[in-house]
Amino acid sequence: MEVGKLLRIKADSKVIKYSDENIVCTFERSSGQLINIANEHMSMTYEGLLIDVGCDGAYIRGSLAFHSFDPLHTWNLPQIEPMRPEESWEFQGYNDNLRELQMFYIKAGLEITVIYTVNCGTLEITTRVRNVQGGKKIINGVAFLLKQVPEGYVTFSFPGNVPHQEFLISELQANEPVITGLVNPIIQTVSDTGHLNILFINEEEKWGTGVYKTQEDVIHYVNVAGVESYLDVNESLTCGALYIQLVGKHNPYLPIRDLYRRKGWSPPTDGHTDGVLYSCHPHGTMDSRFQDRKTIREYAEEFGSLKEMGIDHVWILPIFEHLDRGVYHPTDQKIIDKRYGDDEDVRYFSRTLHDLGMTLLFDYVPHGPSPHDPLGKELIEWASVHRDGTPKLEWDCLSFDMTNPDYRQYTTELVEEHVDRFDIDGSRIDCAMGGLSNWNPVKGNRPSHSSLRGGVCISKAIRDGFVNKNKKPIVTPENFNPVPVYIPYTDIFYDMPLYRVLFELESTHIPPQQYTHRLTRWLHAEMMSTPENYMKLRFLGNHDSVSWVWQKARATAVYGVEKAKALWVLMACIDGIPMIYQGDENASIYHKEGPDLRGFFKDLFTARKEWLGNHFDVNYIFTGTPILAFLRTYKGQKRLVVINLSSEVERCNVPHKWQETLFGQEQVIEAEIVLEGYGYSMLSI
Repeated sequence: MEVGKLLRIKADSKVIKYSDENIVCTFERSSGQLINIANEHMSMTYEGLLIDVGCDGAYIRGSLAFHSFDPLHTWNLPQIEPMRPEESWEFQGYNDNLRELQMFYIKAGLEITVIYTVNCGTLEITTRVRNVQGGKKIINGVAFLLKQVPEGYVTFSFPGNVPHQEFLISELQANEPVITGLVNPIIQTVSDTGHLNILFINEEEKWGTGVYKTQEDVIHYVNVAGVESYLDVNESLTCGALYIQLVGKHNPYLPIRDLYRRKGWSPPTDGHTDGVLYSCHPHGTMDSRFQDRKTIREYAEEFGSLKEMGIDHVWILPIFEHLDRGVYHPTDQKIIDKRYGDDEDVRYFSRTLHDLGMTLLFDYVPHGPSPHDPLGKELIEWASVHRDGTPKLEWDCLSFDMTNPDYRQYTTELVEEHVDRFDIDGSRIDCAMGGLSNWNPVKGNRPSHSSLRGGVCISKAIRDGFVNKNKKPIVTPENFNPVPVYIPYTDIFYDMPLYRVLFELESTHIPPQQYTHRLTRWLHAEMMSTPENYMKLRFLGNHDSVSWVWQKARATAVYGVEKAKALWVLMACIDGIPMIYQGDENASIYHKEGPDLRGFFKDLFTARKEWLGNHFDVNYIFTGTPILAFLRTYKGQKRLVVINLSSEVERCNVPHKWQETLFGQEQVIEAEIVLEGYGYSMLSI
């Protein structure tokens, strides 16, 4: 709370009012439930905030169907399945002090404290769950359900997440939630009175997010944290925070950015922030089953031409010792697999890249080795375990607890050693979303801390290794989830959400004009709902997506060559760092018939380097046509980029006058820009 902003609490026989100079929160005196939030911009009516706890096989208030987290993988999120009717809880009264208002409830031997705090116009709500009777309990999920009475026309969306579209509350079916595909920090609503932000952020575990309405048309904004823990009598736990921001007609993203800044969720400033990245492996591509069998020294000879094409950063898929299980199942990451050469060969590869002005990223795999590997047997105490004490496995490997301080130190020292041996510059981090819950955690942790907190811890441990060796780091954790707690340890966000949006859009078969409008709106929302200068890795495919997940194909096969080229122009010209996967530039590299796009990528990346950069701002323009347009500006320089996402000739008006064409081709007819099907152009204005 900012100094000098005193909070006021007033109560009468019917309501309790909690306020500062910016916001007034009203609670029903008899139940302690939140019934209204108001500021100078808008007023929102609620039917309360419900905290429900999964305990010993059921949610204590019955608001949701219980689903055990035991069978979930690290990429699965808690399920949201509404149940009716919910059971009541016993309101025990409230307590207030200068900084917060606390509401106390009892249900099923648990005391649930709901804590309200106002700070900088944002209402922050946290909870504490304490076991007050009945012996040790097993906690499996903590749900926050904010219940709102709809007033007029209300839409909602999930900025930077999927599903990508905007939803109309009135069109929802009763008790059928719209659920996000990834861990989701923001629900944004728009009504007749303006914008409302509802954020949920848990720094410990992943969570599931959904929105549904009841038969009575009451909206439920739901977040279910994947908490797993024992809870002895008189023990307590806390979990996550809900933030409510009444924005009205103002920019709805500025309060989000301000909250992230105040919480310290800002991107690093000491790493790489620009360039083009190439993902590859000396044995070839995953979709050609790694059949090239080159050593890392032999492979080094190809990078002169890649540098000429415009590549700056090289991410090498794992080259550590492994059996026939595959490169992502290393037996020991300290050892280079002999199939790729020896240490001197890797040093030669690194020197070659550095002489060309390129950086080298290793690909670390922190989930753990097989239990049958020597390292797995030696370090078995770092593995997460089931409640019966047996080790947990994922990908047929031990699921190491990434919060374990010994494992984190081991990992940092591994990175430091690789910097000393091979002069590497950064890394991609596989499976950086954390591990499976550990029912024998280190002191001070609960079992599910090895989830999201584990992913953050291992990302920091790896990045620290580069910083400790005075490297300018470039680290991209494979964390698909747009959660802010990763931001301080992420040089480049692994932008799988954008890939997922394109996957969704392609499957809808909507008209190109609607396709472009949705994509433009989503890109603007993603950019504005994250901190300034937070770099995203932009790609149409990676080693996973071309081989076994989602589209299971190359971009040129999915979109067709010309549309794929148009989308690659988008990836390269918006903010962030574009990435192509080995073979995108020439299909013969993955041993298939297909296009040779080396000239296209050379021209594109040359134009990007010469005319753009991440120091340029981005302003998206809604053209009302299939042409996606945005303006990049830096000081007095302005670049207009236009991309036709239709196979037909299209034209649009944009509120700018252009001086010359820098890249691509267009026509100007009576002040309109005209583009051929899937055409594109970068213009100086």
